[in-house]
Amino acid sequence: MELPALRPHQREPWHAFTVQVAALALIHAGTDALPAGEAAWRDLLLALTPDMPEAWELVVDDWSKPALLQPPTVAPADKGAYKNRLPTPDALDMLVTAKNHDLKQARMVGAGDEDWLFALVTLQTTEGFLGAGNYGISRMNGGFASRMSLGLRPAGGAGDAFRRDVERLVADARARPTRRTGTALLWTVPWDGTSSLDYNKLDELYVEICRRVRLIRLTTGNVAAATAGSKVSRVAYKKLGGNTLDPWAPLTIDTKKDSETYGLKVSVTPTGAGFGYRQMANLLDKTKITLPPLAHADPADAPDGLSIVAAALVRGQGKTEGLHRRTIRTHGARRDADGRPIAIERIGEVARKRADEGFEASRRLGRALISLVQGGPERARLDDDSARKKTERWLARFNDAVDAIFFDAPFWAEVAATDDNHRKDWRITLRDIAGDVFATAAQAAPGTEVRRVPARARAGSLLHHEMKKWVEEAEYGE
Repeated sequence: MELPALRPHQREPWHAFTVQVAALALIHAGTDALPAGEAAWRDLLLALTPDMPEAWELVVDDWSKPALLQPPTVAPADKGAYKNRLPTPDALDMLVTAKNHDLKQARMVGAGDEDWLFALVTLQTTEGFLGAGNYGISRMNGGFASRMSLGLRPAGGAGDAFRRDVERLVADARARPTRRTGTALLWTVPWDGTSSLDYNKLDELYVEICRRVRLIRLTTGNVAAATAGSKVSRVAYKKLGGNTLDPWAPLTIDTKKDSETYGLKVSVTPTGAGFGYRQMANLLDKTKITLPPLAHADPADAPDGLSIVAAALVRGQGKTEGLHRRTIRTHGARRDADGRPIAIERIGEVARKRADEGFEASRRLGRALISLVQGGPERARLDDDSARKKTERWLARFNDAVDAIFFDAPFWAEVAATDDNHRKDWRITLRDIAGDVFATAAQAAPGTEVRRVPARARAGSLLHHEMKKWVEEAEYGE
């Protein structure tokens, strides 16, 4: 599937949009088979909006009718509210580029319809709160949160991922006769910006919009966007916390006591730290996270070639905190000795144990590094904030090195194992990485050679003692 105009941050929104629309079309048509041709797909989509065929067109001159991801106006006078004009799709898109630094503003002059389509999908299905009149989507935990995706993907690219997810959602719908139905395509409902839709009256797979936008075809043949603010969000989501049955959204318990969703399940909001090994271990930890439906293996999945994919464009308050994506190949370790699929919860269990060991190794390395920067005293002052700050870059280097090998073959060997014999080997690996990082830090430590040698000796001895004892504990099961 070649989509050259699709920008990196638009990749997951486009996947979710197409999968949701396709699944809704198949469910509505009462068929499980994905069509093979363009004409068959067109018929399926038009059947979703039999009285509104224009709902699938990118530009519709009559604003009393919907256009793709663009709600119709309620009354002719409502058209006057669309006063803001955006000349390029990247001005419409959700990326915050106010400072005009890494990514320049409004640079896509002369963009094609495809560029506008991808920008529109990304805005309407992933954007958050951005000032008065600019509300965000319901499928994330708050206006400054992010809609993240966590799921299993087969080998073979975007087309195979699309097919797998559509087939799983359709099969799930068939298996649940009590599945909630209702409004599915929110852009087909007129909106003047003053009323919200009731979440409980929406289809479980609803495709939402969050902004009032209409695209216009200029006399030059180019497209521009007209936008208007709203007094309320399109979906009333205040007490949902993003727990909206999103097929890709992991859930966790809200522990913030001042939150209106305290004690309830809410969607996970990733941070600017991205998806390092600790974050991935946390996402796969069944004691903390409820995995989304599309993150679970299915008997129909191919035994080899599956990957765990986590992705999000992390939003901040008036800023973007990075596009993060992590793909973890399972190295064929998707079957146990009896040929049954290994549950992702087992993968999470091993990841959590190994991540905990990684944290413990970094803690012991941290003590040795503090001793090093303090000059190797007989007893290091662990509450020395200045010394601790000097060690941060070396601990970051340690974590980067661990992250690079965390999900390598030994990890999957432990996933498939029925014993705990891999514990010592993992601690030895961590010990060796810590030793290499310490040696580099000691060489770079400031000071004269007269001071550096004893400091390195004392701090190195501390690290050796701590790590030796730790590895031995694993050997004896302590």
